[in-house]
Amino acid sequence: MAESIVKFILGKIADATVQELLHLCGVDKQVKLVRDELGWIQAFLKDADRKNNNGDERQRHWIKEIREVAYDIEDTIDKACLLGIEMENPKKRPSKMEAFKRIFKSPKAQHELGVEIKEILKRIEKISENRVKYGTDNLGEGSGGQIELPVKPLLIPNFDDPDVVGFEHDRYNIVNKLLDDNTGRRCIVSIVGPGGLGKTTLARKAYNSPGVKKNFNLRILITISQKFKLVDILRKLVEEIRGRPINEDEQGQKEDYFHVKLYEYLREKKYLVVLDDVWTDKLWFQIKEAFPDTKNGSRVLMTTRFLDVAKSADPTSEPYKLPYLTEKPSLDLLLKKALPNQEPEKGYPDNLCDLAKEFIKKCGGLPLALVLLGGLLSKQTPDVHSWRKVLKRMDWLDDASKVLSTSYDDLPFALKSCFMYFALLPEDHIINARSLIRMWVAEGFIPHNDDSERTLEHIAENFLEDLVQRSMVQVLRTRSALDHSIQWCYMHDLLHDIAIKKAKEDSFLTVSSNPDDQRGCSGARRVAHHGNCNELMKDTIPNLRSLFCFKEVPNLSRHRQLKILSHMQKGLLSERRRYEVSTSLRYMQLNKGHYSIHFVGSKIMSFLQTIDVRLAWSVDLPESIWYIKTLRHVLLPYTQKTLGPPPLVHMRNLQTLVGVTTVLSWTEGLPNLPCLRELDITVEDEFPWELLLTFLGTLKHLESLTILRLQPEQKNVISNAFKNVKFERDTRIP
Repeated sequence: MAESIVKFILGKIADATVQELLHLCGVDKQVKLVRDELGWIQAFLKDADRKNNNGDERQRHWIKEIREVAYDIEDTIDKACLLGIEMENPKKRPSKMEAFKRIFKSPKAQHELGVEIKEILKRIEKISENRVKYGTDNLGEGSGGQIELPVKPLLIPNFDDPDVVGFEHDRYNIVNKLLDDNTGRRCIVSIVGPGGLGKTTLARKAYNSPGVKKNFNLRILITISQKFKLVDILRKLVEEIRGRPINEDEQGQKEDYFHVKLYEYLREKKYLVVLDDVWTDKLWFQIKEAFPDTKNGSRVLMTTRFLDVAKSADPTSEPYKLPYLTEKPSLDLLLKKALPNQEPEKGYPDNLCDLAKEFIKKCGGLPLALVLLGGLLSKQTPDVHSWRKVLKRMDWLDDASKVLSTSYDDLPFALKSCFMYFALLPEDHIINARSLIRMWVAEGFIPHNDDSERTLEHIAENFLEDLVQRSMVQVLRTRSALDHSIQWCYMHDLLHDIAIKKAKEDSFLTVSSNPDDQRGCSGARRVAHHGNCNELMKDTIPNLRSLFCFKEVPNLSRHRQLKILSHMQKGLLSERRRYEVSTSLRYMQLNKGHYSIHFVGSKIMSFLQTIDVRLAWSVDLPESIWYIKTLRHVLLPYTQKTLGPPPLVHMRNLQTLVGVTTVLSWTEGLPNLPCLRELDITVEDEFPWELLLTFLGTLKHLESLTILRLQPEQKNVISNAFKNVKFERDTRIP
């Protein structure tokens, strides 16, 4: 982890724009000294993350010091960049008082920056001395290192055919229980087993089987978190039936309201409801009255780790106890993951099969451990020498749970930050892949490369696909039959526990759920709050750079250095809220609510990359949004008419434009958006179609096009016009 932070800082210093701004501030030479010192430290960090797990307290303390000084370097560079922008873009015609203040402000600020950098250099020198003085200079070359960036996206496996080997018989039994005509009453079919055994995968396969789809005219699948709220469960069930979030006027409704709604929706249906990962028998007793029993063969499929939970939910229905994998299916599953390009029908090399038998002893028949180990081996050269090296590193492992940690240790440095980012999510929470990718870019996790054709977002997408290929992240849904990129993803709860543990150990992220956690957040740079943030944020968190809210978003006027603001929960705000975009903010995501967004300072000083308010009920945006040069993604709500950028504005970094309405005044400026890759527009009546086609034809990098409110004849015109255009991704013209 320390290596990835140092690497990120070195990349930031090397950025041409940053170097220019540092030169304007007069601190470029001092920062180069910092860069040189960090380069030497980086050389001794190649294997620090792996050895940090072996209990060396000296090494842990040394890494902690590096991490803290790296964060301070980042803050100082950000200050210098903001000062450089001020000096590069002074206000036009400042007042006499402003001009007088500026004469004294810049030299003073430059001096303060110089003092800060000198102090940082002293700290780095001290850290280097301590490495030798206290014997922490014997770090070897390890597995972590430069991540290899695939030139093309990895092939994502079809999530409808997950890696389940040896469960065909179990799936057959579960489907038969669901379709049993001899049991007309509503009954509960339970799958019981420990975490990582494949309960969720088996339930999803049964849920999606053709016979089940045909037999039930209403199917719902939800995951239950360990710390659930009854109203959230009922609301989620209602939303799944409707296929959309609840209405604005339903905000604040209690359990009884959704209880009645759910009963009404299910009453006339033959339904199958999957309740995945139930932790307590209290849940079913609290919601069972909302599930009508009309003796029509309706079913509830439940997965749980606890036999008593299954038995108490339906004492007359025998729980299905999922077994561990035996040697043969364990071997098949491991080899399938480790050698994905090998055809199983043709067999595997005997020498690798012999080694694989040694590996499966570490996994104890647990499918999750097997696929993780297979994912790890898939990144090695498929020969005996490489596999023996991995096996030797695993000699100390004595149970399957430690195999999971080994998968993290084997990650390249850049991927470790991406993996730990999942710790911000509540258990079993799904996340939109593109939102996740944009946050990674805004955080600075994604290294630049010299390939101008590949954006940072494309590289970040490869990172996510790499985690999927390693089976460390699960794909819930791809974007479409044509576009196989990931749309929604999640992390298995056992791996999620590891992400939380590693994030805490590395001071990477602090997770809180109630106001009492405020003391633990006081020095945090990233905070994910799963409760109400208002109490937590009453006092300033001085180092806060990223805030993830799952309830109400607090007032952030004291946190001017915030870079990431993400509001992930749906449908919580009813009154209009004002939010100010500070110069530091890179990423802003606001969910359902009414918002007014304003900029602090000059628009040219903003570093904003993403503004995502597509799920808001209404948003007041200043026109100056279109003058921010760093903007990469703008996603606006469909619930209001919003125009695009003025025709003469050149937004050379803009890649995504969603939720705008076509009018001639801005559509003719499409040629000024040369990097646009995703366009989602609503068409106004009587719009000149020939002109729109001309403008769209100038977008050479367009990957995704969505046009709403088309008349049938207009749809034909558009479809014919783009018949010979080859899009890299899905093109949708509803």
